Amino acid sequence: MRARVERAKRFYHENEPACTAGLFVFGFLFDTLAVGRIDQLHNIIHQAVYLSLCALFTGLELREKHGAFTPPERLRGAWAYQAGATHFMLGTLLNIYTLFFFKSASLTASAVFLLLLVALLAVNELKPFESSGTALRMSLFSLCLLAYFTYLVPVLVGSIGTWPFLGSMAGASAAVGLFGWRLTAALPARPDAVRRSLLIPYASVMALFIGLYFAKVIPPVPLSLVEIGIYHDVRREGKDFVLSSTRPRWKFWQRGDQLFLARPGDRIHCFVSVFSPTRFAEKLTVRWLVRDPARGWAESDAIPLEIAGGRDEGWRGNTAKARYTPGDWRVLIETSDGRELGRIALKVVPDPSSAERTARILRR
Repeated sequence: MRARVERAKRFYHENEPACTAGLFVFGFLFDTLAVGRIDQLHNIIHQAVYLSLCALFTGLELREKHGAFTPPERLRGAWAYQAGATHFMLGTLLNIYTLFFFKSASLTASAVFLLLLVALLAVNELKPFESSGTALRMSLFSLCLLAYFTYLVPVLVGSIGTWPFLGSMAGASAAVGLFGWRLTAALPARPDAVRRSLLIPYASVMALFIGLYFAKVIPPVPLSLVEIGIYHDVRREGKDFVLSSTRPRWKFWQRGDQLFLARPGDRIHCFVSVFSPTRFAEKLTVRWLVRDPARGWAESDAIPLEIAGGRDEGWRGNTAKARYTPGDWRVLIETSDGRELGRIALKVVPDPSSAERTARILRR
C-alpha cells in the first residue's frame, strides 16, 4: 500500500502541469453537464458538504501548522493529499458558481465580476496548492461561502433585493464566526493565526462582495434570462406563445427581428423567458431606450413585468411598443433592485413596401 502511495505521489509530482490541466478540464466539463437547476435540493446539499469539508481540512491544516494537530498514523498517507482534496472541492465550487453567475449575468453590466471569478478559478486550478498558503485557500473558501449564501437565501425567501442580500452576508458571517470560534478554541495560544488566516481574508472578500453588489455588478442570482427576442407579433395560444418573425433564415445570429422593418400599424414586441426558482416572485422592468444623436441613449418607456417561478424552461412574457421612431433602440431587462438581467439591441427601419410579408412562426 505504501509503495502504491509513493508511486502515485511521484507520478503526480513528475507530471504536475499535465495533471493540473487534466483535472481542470475534467472538473469543468463534469460540472457543466452535471449541474442542474440552481434550486435543486441535492445541489444545495452537495455544495454544503463540500464547503464543510473545505473548512474542516483547512482548519486541521492550520492547527497542524501550529502544532495543535497530528494526523493518526493510519491516516498519514491519505492526509498527504488533503491539500489536493481541498483544491478539487474549491475548484468544483468555483466552477459551479461561475456557471450560476454566468447564466444570470448581463455581460455588459457584470463583466468585471465574471472576469474576477474566472481569474480566481485560474489561480485555484493552475497554481499548485502546496505552495499557495492557507490564507489564499481561506480567501477562495470565503468567496465560495459568500456565493453560496448569495443565491441560497433568495431561493429560500422567494425574492431578491437588498434585504435578502444582507441576510446572505449575515448567514455567511455567522458560519465563519462559528468556524473561527472553533479554531480559536483549538489554538488558544495563537488567536493571531486565526485572525490572519481566516477572519482578515473573509472580511476582505466580503467587503469586496458588498461593494460590487451595491455597484450593481454582481448578477441577480438565482434569476437567469433564458431567451430574449424582438418580433413583429406575439400572441398566446393555450399554453404556448406564438412568435412571428420576418428575419431571413441566413441571419441566424439575430434573435428575431433585430432589424425591424416597420410599416404603419406595426408594434414592436419584446418576448422574454426568465428562469426563477419554485415559489419565487419578482417584478422586472422592461426599459425601452432610443439613441438620440445629440443626447445619447434616452429612456422611452419603462414597463413592469411580474414573473413567477418554477417552470424549467422559464417564465414567459411579452411587452409591446406601438409608438416609436426609426433609429437605434435598446431593450433592458432589470430586476426590482436595479440590476441588469439582460439586454437586446434593435434597429428600426421604415419599410416602404406594400407587398405581402412572409413570416416564420415560432412556438415557445
